[in-house]
Amino acid sequence: MFLRTVRSVLTPLVCLAALALSAPAAVFNFSGAFTSDGDVQFFNLSLAADGVIDVRTLSYGGWSSPFVSSGGFAPVLALYDQATGSLQQSDTVGGTAIGAGCSNGAVQDASTGFCEDATLGFNTTAGNYLLALAVQPNTPPAFLPDPFLLSPGQNFPGGPFADPGDPTGLTLRSGNWALQISLNGSADNGVPEPSTLYTGVLGLLAAIALRRARN
Repeated sequence: MFLRTVRSVLTPLVCLAALALSAPAAVFNFSGAFTSDGDVQFFNLSLAADGVIDVRTLSYGGWSSPFVSSGGFAPVLALYDQATGSLQQSDTVGGTAIGAGCSNGAVQDASTGFCEDATLGFNTTAGNYLLALAVQPNTPPAFLPDPFLLSPGQNFPGGPFADPGDPTGLTLRSGNWALQISLNGSADNGVPEPSTLYTGVLGLLAAIALRRARN
């Protein structure tokens, strides 16, 4: 009788634990427009428990649900740890065309045949992260206080928004962007301008270093 009682108590507890471990991811959709190749948009991500942060841009090749028109610039995605400012993962080249599809699950652009939308799938620990969206080939730094290759307002030759898949540089895209973030947590784009953000991160890291030195 005692063993049956214990089992009857443990069974629902195990089921509840399994539900907690497999909590459904929340989905967040964002969109906007850049005016130069040097523009960067940051997003705050908060992961409630160890799990996957999944991000995909939708605006180069377009998307069906939610509906997003194709024609946007070739994007770059970079994910940073807010605590250290270090780069965790990035996608700076997009996918490869395979038949009528794309190697990364994106939609192949009907006009160019390219798969330039970027994707990230990062299995990581609970905590706070910063996601950066930029324009190819505006390379993200390895450490967040360092700047991107271009600053806002600057453009690559032939730009803004020249398609990197066209070696002639004559194919121009729009500044429109859209992306989707899936994670067990929250996401928002209420992040300061890059210069302010870098200054804040530098101050935070300096404070941490000073505290460690005192200890």
